[in-house]
Amino acid sequence: MKSKSFFVLSLLIFLIVYSLYVFKFTFNIQDYSDIIVATTFFFTLFSGYFITRQNDRYTSISEEISNTDGTFSLLYRISGAVPTVQSKVREALKNHYEKILANDWAYHLLHPSTTITDVFNAYNSATGDDAERLGQFGDAFGGGFLQLQISRKKMILLYHEKLLPLQWALVYLLAILMVVSFNFIPGHTLMVNALKVFFGLAVLFVILLLRQLDNLSIFGKDFNEQTANDMLRILEEKDVKELGK
Repeated sequence: MKSKSFFVLSLLIFLIVYSLYVFKFTFNIQDYSDIIVATTFFFTLFSGYFITRQNDRYTSISEEISNTDGTFSLLYRISGAVPTVQSKVREALKNHYEKILANDWAYHLLHPSTTITDVFNAYNSATGDDAERLGQFGDAFGGGFLQLQISRKKMILLYHEKLLPLQWALVYLLAILMVVSFNFIPGHTLMVNALKVFFGLAVLFVILLLRQLDNLSIFGKDFNEQTANDMLRILEEKDVKELGK
């Protein structure tokens, strides 16, 4: 909600200020087309590159979240071979996903988390015949914990892989040059000026889109809410209960 309010407020403020600039100031520049072409080319080049890069980052994070959820689901189901172990795994995972739903998808990246350790200790608590039963799934067990560790490290790196201040300075500089140069176009009828304002709004829209991709807010803090709720359904055995009716 806060991100959407900032987005709308930024567009409204820009609309008012830029409209005053377009309608109040006129210029008589001969080679305005060369300036507009150059600024448009460079702004499109760099903003397009940065948006693609940040969108790929978003996609990679989504993939690692699905890998983590799938691995936790696998380990939970394997632990079903020993009910006492599964009970401990269920408790650890419920605590994990309830914190995500109560806060945001990145909660365990920004705060200390013992989920992987808790699940490992739950498995390690099995002794005797119980340990032997779980030992039958040794490869899946070892591969699962390896995947969890790798996915967590990848998500931490991806979360902090933001644009550098110098890159933002370049985007802002090119955007300012673009919106200023739009008003170099001769012809100051209402229609022409309106088109200039809309072009300027489009430039701001691109910047706001890039910023939301950069701070990972474009889909909101709950963009993995469905997968987290699905995990809770698995932990609460809701599918089994519904099928048993």
